[in-house]
Amino acid sequence: MTTRPALIIANGELPDPKLWSDLLQHNPLLVAADGGAERLTAHGLTPHVVIGDLDSLSSADALRMSGARIIRVTDQETTDLEKALDFLLQAGTERVTVLAATGLRSDHTLANFSILLKYHRRMDIRFRDAFSEISVVEGERTLALVPGTLVSLIPMEPCIGVTTVGLQWNLRQESLAPGVRESISNRVVSSPVVIRIDRGRSLLFVGLVL
Repeated sequence: MTTRPALIIANGELPDPKLWSDLLQHNPLLVAADGGAERLTAHGLTPHVVIGDLDSLSSADALRMSGARIIRVTDQETTDLEKALDFLLQAGTERVTVLAATGLRSDHTLANFSILLKYHRRMDIRFRDAFSEISVVEGERTLALVPGTLVSLIPMEPCIGVTTVGLQWNLRQESLAPGVRESISNRVVSSPVVIRIDRGRSLLFVGLVL
């Protein structure tokens, strides 16, 4: 396993760099999922690795000249984001943040949330967009959060026995389920925040504090 974190740039909407400049301080491995490479170079950064079927990439030669490793994977049964995550799993990467996994095409955004659910048990993975850091909560999670931070739980499957501590509207052994009930725009009143789900998995959205 490697302790070096990775930062994947997908092909969705890339947030303003001020919202992810803190991630660069940890010298992450920069991995672009196909067309995500051009989103990254637009901000003056060169990815270490570019991976995908390369159908959205027009600058492969220039990237190669800049030192990027170009990996073409033609498998059409996986998305470019999955190809990037599989590459990192094989490299033994433990911590991954994905940028540009949301925005632009809604079908891609929803598919990427499904991918987050697919991989979260195999690595410490989270998405970051212009508003939130998004991860999967299963079992119990304790978070050190600034009072006033927005917290939402969007269940991806029926969630039983949901309990929270430290939020303005705490849940106490309640149930959430897709199409039935979610917990939107709750607010931190004290830290640490504890979220416990007896059964089921939910997306956890934690608002960015600038």
